[in-house]
Amino acid sequence: MSTEPTNLSIAALSRDVFFGMRIRTVLRNLGYNMVLCKNESELVQQSESVALVLVDFNMPVAWSEIDEVLKGPVPVIAFGAHTNVEGFKTAKSSGATRVISNGEFTRKLPNLLAQYLKA
Repeated sequence: MSTEPTNLSIAALSRDVFFGMRIRTVLRNLGYNMVLCKNESELVQQSESVALVLVDFNMPVAWSEIDEVLKGPVPVIAFGAHTNVEGFKTAKSSGATRVISNGEFTRKLPNLLAQYLKA
């Protein structure tokens, strides 16, 4: 994947500031801009101007509040602890495009971006 700036933005719903900053650093190094959303209403507002949405379900997510994002044209990748079986089920049933573990998310982020941000 090219590290040339793409001017594409990605919104991430995460209340974990440290993990959010790690994601931002990786995305910036790959040429993407990231908007870190602290709550569901911020995510809904930002979702109209981004190419991809990331949802961290390591914390509680009010899935019903982001229903329009989940049903919209922008892909949504949800990630959380592999032990959070209920979180995986809820993210899938809510309509996330892809639901993966934290480890897989970290390992495969560049490939996921290539897959879901095809021009």
